Amino acid sequence: MLLFRKRIKGLEDFSALGVDFHNHVIPGIDDGSHSLEESLKMLKLWVELGFKKVIASPHVITALYPNTKDIILGQMHHLQEVIRENNLPIVFEATAEYHLDFEFRERLEKGELIPFGKSNYILVELPFQQPAFPIEEILFAIQTAGYNPILAHPERYLYLDANFKRFYDLKDRGLLFQLNMNSLTGIYGIPVKKIAQKLIKNNLIDFACSDAHHCNHLHELKNLYRNSHFNSLMNSGLLRNRELL
Repeated sequence: MLLFRKRIKGLEDFSALGVDFHNHVIPGIDDGSHSLEESLKMLKLWVELGFKKVIASPHVITALYPNTKDIILGQMHHLQEVIRENNLPIVFEATAEYHLDFEFRERLEKGELIPFGKSNYILVELPFQQPAFPIEEILFAIQTAGYNPILAHPERYLYLDANFKRFYDLKDRGLLFQLNMNSLTGIYGIPVKKIAQKLIKNNLIDFACSDAHHCNHLHELKNLYRNSHFNSLMNSGLLRNRELL
């Protein structure tokens, strides 16, 4: 009981995490921030929460958000200038959240991806319904091309939880898992919250990020300061966010 109290008291901000690489802060190119003003407010909140670096990850989905490498990096440079003008003490970079649709393979082969970190990470997203293609096949293609894939919010794919062993199988194939921290607050529903807790209990989470689309998502993070499951994850020694500083 004393250890539990120590953990709860110890989390005052997210400085121990340091880096948030799953978010939608770049304005106007996906379902995230709608304006530069909103993006600036979000960046100020990250600073307030103790983060040292933000890596934006706008959606790349062929039918909805056909963002290209040039579009994303151009917007990144623009936001970097805004950050400098406002003297915000935060490092800003960009990657993308790649939806594993049938056009993804073409982007991979053309070198259109934006990796991040020294380990050449790529953030990928599965369909929320059972995919029509073998996941293992496309993971092999990503790894063969020299990238290390990170799966965004594994807790949100309910079909994987239907056979929990699938999570272990994917991990054994070298796939890393990124938890949406607010999954633990219940904003995506109780089933997702329970899967998130189960993944933490089984030591399957490698990274934790906000997946913030607006300021309210960042305000919601404050509810995690006394969340026992999140404190357990923070004290597990498994989170690798800080290697991206």
